[in-house]
Amino acid sequence: MGKPIITVFMAAYNQANYIEQSINSILTQSFSDFELIVVNDGSTDHTAAIVDSFNDSRIRLVHNDGNKGLIYTRNRLLTLARGEYIAILDADDIAHSDRLKIQYHFLLANPEIALCGGHASIIDDQNNKTGDKLMVPINYVDLFMLFGNPFVNSTTMFKTSAFISINGYQNYSISEDFDLFIRMSEKYKVANLDNTLIDYRIHSNNTSTLNTDTRLANERKIISHMQERIGLLYNERWLNLHVELFNWALNKKHLNDYLLLFYELTLANKISKRYNPEIFNRYLFNKWIAILTSSQIDEFTLKWYLKSKILETAYFSFKKFRRALKNSIKTVLN
Repeated sequence: MGKPIITVFMAAYNQANYIEQSINSILTQSFSDFELIVVNDGSTDHTAAIVDSFNDSRIRLVHNDGNKGLIYTRNRLLTLARGEYIAILDADDIAHSDRLKIQYHFLLANPEIALCGGHASIIDDQNNKTGDKLMVPINYVDLFMLFGNPFVNSTTMFKTSAFISINGYQNYSISEDFDLFIRMSEKYKVANLDNTLIDYRIHSNNTSTLNTDTRLANERKIISHMQERIGLLYNERWLNLHVELFNWALNKKHLNDYLLLFYELTLANKISKRYNPEIFNRYLFNKWIAILTSSQIDEFTLKWYLKSKILETAYFSFKKFRRALKNSIKTVLN
Protein backbone atom coordinates (compact mmCIF):
# COMPACT_ATOMS: atom_id res chain seq x y z
CA MET A 1 0.00 0.00 0.00
CA GLY A 2 1.52 3.34 -1.09
CA LYS A 3 1.73 6.42 1.07
CA PRO A 4 -1.51 8.42 1.18
CA ILE A 5 -1.54 12.11 0.29
CA ILE A 6 -3.44 13.09 3.44
CA THR A 7 -3.34 11.76 6.97
CA VAL A 8 -6.61 12.53 8.75
CA PHE A 9 -6.07 12.50 12.50
CA MET A 10 -8.66 11.87 15.18
CA ALA A 11 -7.84 11.80 18.90
CA ALA A 12 -10.50 9.82 20.75
CA TYR A 13 -11.30 9.58 24.44
CA ASN A 14 -14.76 8.30 25.41
CA GLN A 15 -16.42 9.51 22.20
CA ALA A 16 -18.76 6.55 21.67
CA ASN A 17 -21.74 8.89 21.21
CA TYR A 18 -20.24 10.74 18.25
CA ILE A 19 -17.23 9.02 16.69
CA GLU A 20 -19.20 6.86 14.23
CA GLN A 21 -20.57 9.99 12.54
CA SER A 22 -17.14 11.61 12.50
CA ILE A 23 -15.53 8.59 10.86
CA ASN A 24 -18.33 8.27 8.30
CA SER A 25 -17.85 11.92 7.35
CA ILE A 26 -14.25 11.08 6.40
CA LEU A 27 -14.95 7.81 4.64
CA THR A 28 -17.50 9.54 2.38
CA GLN A 29 -15.16 12.36 1.34
CA SER A 30 -15.01 13.26 -2.36
CA PHE A 31 -11.21 13.03 -2.03
CA SER A 32 -10.26 9.43 -1.27
CA ASP A 33 -6.44 9.28 -1.10
CA PHE A 34 -6.11 9.42 2.67
CA GLU A 35 -5.46 7.40 5.77
CA LEU A 36 -7.50 7.94 8.91
CA ILE A 37 -5.51 7.53 12.11
CA VAL A 38 -7.65 7.21 15.23
CA VAL A 39 -5.68 7.23 18.48
CA ASN A 40 -7.69 5.80 21.34
CA ASP A 41 -6.49 7.56 24.48
CA GLY A 42 -7.49 4.91 27.01
CA SER A 43 -11.26 5.17 26.50
CA THR A 44 -13.43 3.36 29.04
CA ASP A 45 -16.54 3.29 26.87
CA HIS A 46 -17.16 1.61 23.48
CA THR A 47 -15.09 4.05 21.41
CA ALA A 48 -12.50 1.48 20.32
CA ALA A 49 -15.13 -1.14 19.48
CA ILE A 50 -16.97 1.33 17.25
CA VAL A 51 -13.78 2.15 15.34
CA ASP A 52 -13.02 -1.56 15.01
CA SER A 53 -16.47 -2.18 13.52
CA PHE A 54 -15.50 -0.32 10.32
CA ASN A 55 -14.18 -2.47 7.49
CA ASP A 56 -11.98 0.01 5.64
CA SER A 57 -8.26 -0.47 5.12
CA ARG A 58 -7.67 3.30 5.28
CA ILE A 59 -8.47 3.33 9.01
CA ARG A 60 -5.59 2.79 11.44
CA LEU A 61 -6.66 2.38 15.06
CA VAL A 62 -3.83 2.98 17.53
CA HIS A 63 -4.07 2.61 21.31
CA ASN A 64 -2.28 4.61 23.95
CA ASP A 65 -1.07 2.74 27.01
CA GLY A 66 -3.73 4.26 29.23
CA ASN A 67 -5.10 7.80 29.25
CA LYS A 68 -2.14 9.99 28.29
CA GLY A 69 -3.90 13.25 27.50
CA LEU A 70 -4.47 15.25 24.35
CA ILE A 71 -0.96 16.65 23.83
CA TYR A 72 0.69 13.23 24.05
CA THR A 73 -2.01 11.76 21.81
CA ARG A 74 -1.67 14.43 19.13
CA ASN A 75 2.10 14.20 19.15
CA ARG A 76 1.90 10.58 18.09
CA LEU A 77 1.43 12.16 14.66
CA LEU A 78 5.17 12.90 14.67
CA THR A 79 5.84 9.21 14.01
CA LEU A 80 2.50 7.85 12.77
CA ALA A 81 1.57 10.25 9.96
CA ARG A 82 2.49 8.99 6.48
CA GLY A 83 0.68 11.59 4.42
CA GLU A 84 2.17 14.72 2.90
CA TYR A 85 -0.56 16.70 4.67
CA ILE A 86 -2.28 16.29 8.03
CA ALA A 87 -5.99 17.12 8.44
CA ILE A 88 -7.36 17.39 11.97
CA LEU A 89 -10.90 16.32 12.86
CA ASP A 90 -12.01 15.99 16.46
CA ALA A 91 -13.96 12.82 17.19
CA ASP A 92 -17.19 14.71 17.88
CA ASP A 93 -17.15 16.93 14.77
CA ILE A 94 -18.33 16.18 11.23
CA ALA A 95 -16.42 16.99 8.04
CA HIS A 96 -18.32 18.31 5.03
CA SER A 97 -18.02 16.01 2.02
CA ASP A 98 -15.61 18.21 0.00
CA ARG A 99 -13.50 19.33 2.93
CA LEU A 100 -10.34 17.36 2.06
CA LYS A 101 -10.57 18.11 -1.66
CA ILE A 102 -10.98 21.86 -1.14
CA GLN A 103 -8.03 22.16 1.23
CA TYR A 104 -5.74 19.83 -0.72
CA HIS A 105 -6.21 21.73 -3.98
CA PHE A 106 -5.70 25.04 -2.18
CA LEU A 107 -2.41 23.92 -0.61
CA LEU A 108 -1.30 22.37 -3.88
CA ALA A 109 -1.93 25.66 -5.70
CA ASN A 110 -0.24 27.70 -2.94
CA PRO A 111 2.91 25.77 -1.97
CA GLU A 112 4.21 28.64 0.15
CA ILE A 113 1.31 28.10 2.59
CA ALA A 114 1.83 25.43 5.25
CA LEU A 115 -1.44 25.66 7.18
CA CYS A 116 -5.03 26.46 6.27
CA GLY A 117 -8.45 26.29 7.91
CA GLY A 118 -11.98 27.48 7.31
CA HIS A 119 -15.40 28.25 8.78
CA ALA A 120 -17.57 25.86 10.80
CA SER A 121 -21.31 25.43 11.31
CA ILE A 122 -22.36 24.75 14.90
CA ILE A 123 -24.41 21.71 15.85
CA ASP A 124 -25.65 20.51 19.24
CA ASP A 125 -25.29 17.11 20.88
CA GLN A 126 -28.38 15.90 18.97
CA ASN A 127 -26.90 16.86 15.56
CA ASN A 128 -29.23 19.83 15.19
CA LYS A 129 -27.80 22.87 13.41
CA THR A 130 -28.11 25.89 15.70
CA GLY A 131 -27.91 28.38 12.84
CA ASP A 132 -24.71 29.83 14.27
CA LYS A 133 -21.28 29.68 12.64
CA LEU A 134 -17.67 30.02 13.67
CA MET A 135 -16.47 32.53 11.10
CA VAL A 136 -12.70 32.77 10.80
CA PRO A 137 -10.73 35.74 9.43
CA ILE A 138 -9.74 35.45 5.77
CA ASN A 139 -7.32 38.39 5.63
CA TYR A 140 -4.26 39.08 7.82
CA VAL A 141 -4.61 35.74 9.58
CA ASP A 142 -1.14 35.96 11.12
CA LEU A 143 -1.89 39.39 12.60
CA PHE A 144 -5.24 38.20 13.94
CA MET A 145 -3.32 35.80 16.19
CA LEU A 146 -2.19 38.75 18.30
CA PHE A 147 -5.73 39.08 19.62
CA GLY A 148 -7.34 35.68 19.16
CA ASN A 149 -7.16 32.23 17.63
CA PRO A 150 -7.95 32.56 13.90
CA PHE A 151 -8.41 28.81 13.35
CA VAL A 152 -11.08 26.26 14.19
CA ASN A 153 -8.86 23.30 15.06
CA SER A 154 -11.06 20.67 13.37
CA THR A 155 -10.84 22.55 10.06
CA THR A 156 -7.05 22.75 9.93
CA MET A 157 -4.84 21.01 7.40
CA PHE A 158 -1.08 21.49 7.42
CA LYS A 159 2.06 20.11 5.85
CA THR A 160 3.47 17.15 7.73
CA SER A 161 7.00 18.47 7.13
CA ALA A 162 6.09 21.79 8.79
CA PHE A 163 4.54 19.99 11.76
CA ILE A 164 7.68 17.92 12.25
CA SER A 165 9.98 20.91 11.79
CA ILE A 166 8.48 22.68 14.82
CA ASN A 167 8.43 19.45 16.84
CA GLY A 168 4.66 19.15 17.07
CA TYR A 169 2.56 20.27 20.02
CA GLN A 170 4.12 21.81 23.12
CA ASN A 171 2.94 21.66 26.73
CA TYR A 172 0.22 24.32 26.58
CA SER A 173 -2.79 22.33 27.76
CA ILE A 174 -6.15 23.52 26.31
CA SER A 175 -4.23 26.03 24.15
CA GLU A 176 -1.80 23.61 22.49
CA ASP A 177 -3.42 24.02 19.08
CA PHE A 178 -3.17 27.83 19.22
CA ASP A 179 0.48 27.60 20.23
CA LEU A 180 1.12 25.24 17.31
CA PHE A 181 -0.50 27.65 14.85
CA ILE A 182 1.57 30.57 16.14
CA ARG A 183 4.86 28.69 15.90
CA MET A 184 3.93 27.48 12.42
CA SER A 185 3.12 31.05 11.35
CA GLU A 186 6.55 32.18 12.54
CA LYS A 187 8.23 29.89 9.98
CA TYR A 188 5.64 29.60 7.21
CA LYS A 189 2.68 31.35 5.65
CA VAL A 190 -0.78 30.45 6.95
CA ALA A 191 -4.27 31.09 5.59
CA ASN A 192 -7.99 30.54 5.99
CA LEU A 193 -10.41 29.62 3.23
CA ASP A 194 -13.75 31.30 2.82
CA ASN A 195 -15.46 27.90 2.97
CA THR A 196 -17.47 26.13 5.65
CA LEU A 197 -15.60 22.86 6.12
CA ILE A 198 -17.11 21.11 9.14
CA ASP A 199 -19.99 20.90 11.60
CA TYR A 200 -18.57 21.82 15.00
CA ARG A 201 -20.32 20.20 17.93
CA ILE A 202 -21.08 22.18 21.08
CA HIS A 203 -21.78 20.11 24.16
CA SER A 204 -21.00 20.09 27.88
CA ASN A 205 -17.80 18.05 27.49
CA ASN A 206 -16.06 20.33 24.98
CA THR A 207 -12.45 20.69 26.04
CA SER A 208 -12.61 24.42 25.33
CA THR A 209 -15.38 24.87 27.92
CA LEU A 210 -13.45 23.02 30.65
CA ASN A 211 -10.40 23.98 32.71
CA THR A 212 -10.77 27.70 32.08
CA ASP A 213 -8.02 28.62 34.55
CA THR A 214 -5.51 26.38 32.78
CA ARG A 215 -6.48 27.83 29.40
CA LEU A 216 -6.09 31.42 30.62
CA ALA A 217 -2.72 30.70 32.25
CA ASN A 218 -1.36 29.16 29.06
CA GLU A 219 -2.82 31.93 26.89
CA ARG A 220 -0.92 34.36 29.06
CA LYS A 221 2.34 32.52 28.38
CA ILE A 222 1.63 32.41 24.66
CA ILE A 223 0.80 36.13 24.52
CA SER A 224 4.01 36.92 26.38
CA HIS A 225 5.89 34.89 23.75
CA MET A 226 4.21 36.86 20.94
CA GLN A 227 5.16 40.17 22.57
CA GLU A 228 8.75 38.96 22.89
CA ARG A 229 8.84 37.96 19.20
CA ILE A 230 7.69 41.47 18.24
CA GLY A 231 10.44 42.91 20.40
CA LEU A 232 8.40 44.22 23.33
CA LEU A 233 10.34 43.73 26.56
CA TYR A 234 8.45 41.93 29.32
CA ASN A 235 6.22 44.30 31.24
CA GLU A 236 3.43 43.07 33.51
CA ARG A 237 1.26 46.05 32.64
CA TRP A 238 1.48 45.49 28.87
CA LEU A 239 0.87 41.78 29.32
CA ASN A 240 -2.25 42.30 31.46
CA LEU A 241 -3.69 44.73 28.93
CA HIS A 242 -2.91 42.41 26.03
CA VAL A 243 -4.65 39.51 27.81
CA GLU A 244 -7.73 41.72 28.26
CA LEU A 245 -7.78 42.50 24.55
CA PHE A 246 -7.17 38.87 23.61
CA ASN A 247 -10.23 37.76 25.57
CA TRP A 248 -12.20 40.87 24.56
CA ALA A 249 -12.72 41.62 28.27
CA LEU A 250 -12.58 45.35 27.60
CA ASN A 251 -12.46 47.92 30.38
CA LYS A 252 -13.47 51.51 29.60
CA LYS A 253 -11.04 52.77 32.22
CA HIS A 254 -8.16 51.24 30.28
CA LEU A 255 -8.75 52.98 26.95
CA ASN A 256 -5.68 55.17 27.14
CA ASP A 257 -3.63 52.18 28.30
CA TYR A 258 -4.76 50.14 25.27
CA LEU A 259 -3.64 53.00 23.06
CA LEU A 260 -0.25 53.15 24.77
CA LEU A 261 0.15 49.38 24.35
CA PHE A 262 -0.54 49.71 20.62
CA TYR A 263 2.00 52.51 20.42
CA GLU A 264 4.65 50.40 22.19
CA LEU A 265 3.91 47.48 19.84
CA THR A 266 4.35 49.69 16.77
CA LEU A 267 7.69 50.97 18.07
CA ALA A 268 8.92 47.46 18.89
CA ASN A 269 7.83 46.10 15.52
CA LYS A 270 9.49 49.00 13.71
CA ILE A 271 12.80 47.70 15.04
CA SER A 272 12.22 43.94 14.90
CA LYS A 273 10.24 43.97 11.62
CA ARG A 274 8.43 40.85 12.82
CA TYR A 275 5.55 42.09 10.64
CA ASN A 276 5.51 44.51 7.74
CA PRO A 277 5.37 47.82 9.68
CA GLU A 278 2.88 49.53 7.37
CA ILE A 279 0.46 46.59 7.42
CA PHE A 280 1.00 46.08 11.16
CA ASN A 281 0.33 49.71 12.07
CA ARG A 282 -2.81 49.86 9.95
CA TYR A 283 -4.05 46.63 11.49
CA LEU A 284 -3.59 48.01 15.01
CA PHE A 285 -5.39 51.20 14.04
CA ASN A 286 -8.37 49.19 12.77
CA LYS A 287 -8.28 47.18 15.99
CA TRP A 288 -8.34 50.45 17.91
CA ILE A 289 -11.46 51.54 16.01
CA ALA A 290 -13.07 48.17 16.76
CA ILE A 291 -12.41 48.75 20.47
CA LEU A 292 -13.88 52.25 20.38
CA THR A 293 -17.02 51.09 18.59
CA SER A 294 -17.53 47.94 20.69
CA SER A 295 -20.60 47.68 22.91
CA GLN A 296 -18.37 47.45 25.99
CA ILE A 297 -16.64 50.78 25.27
CA ASP A 298 -18.81 52.88 22.91
CA GLU A 299 -16.38 55.83 22.90
CA PHE A 300 -15.96 56.52 19.21
CA THR A 301 -15.52 60.27 19.55
CA LEU A 302 -13.02 62.73 18.09
CA LYS A 303 -11.11 62.70 21.39
CA TRP A 304 -10.15 59.08 20.85
CA TYR A 305 -10.24 58.85 17.07
CA LEU A 306 -7.68 61.61 16.56
CA LYS A 307 -5.15 60.42 19.15
CA SER A 308 -1.86 61.21 17.42
CA LYS A 309 0.00 58.24 18.87
CA ILE A 310 -1.73 55.84 16.49
CA LEU A 311 -3.60 57.81 13.80
CA GLU A 312 -1.59 58.40 10.64
CA THR A 313 -2.74 60.55 7.74
CA ALA A 314 -2.97 57.50 5.47
CA TYR A 315 -5.53 55.91 7.81
CA PHE A 316 -7.82 58.93 7.85
CA SER A 317 -11.36 58.16 6.74
CA PHE A 318 -13.86 60.98 6.27
CA LYS A 319 -16.70 58.54 6.94
CA LYS A 320 -15.18 57.49 10.27
CA PHE A 321 -14.31 61.11 11.09
CA ARG A 322 -17.91 62.19 10.48
CA ARG A 323 -19.21 59.41 12.69
CA ALA A 324 -16.78 60.33 15.46
CA LEU A 325 -17.82 63.99 15.13
CA LYS A 326 -21.52 63.11 15.44
CA ASN A 327 -20.80 61.04 18.55
CA SER A 328 -18.80 63.92 20.03
CA ILE A 329 -21.69 66.33 19.46
CA LYS A 330 -24.14 63.87 21.04
CA THR A 331 -21.84 63.57 24.08
CA VAL A 332 -21.71 67.36 24.50
CA LEU A 333 -25.48 67.76 24.11
CA ASN A 334 -26.15 65.00 26.61
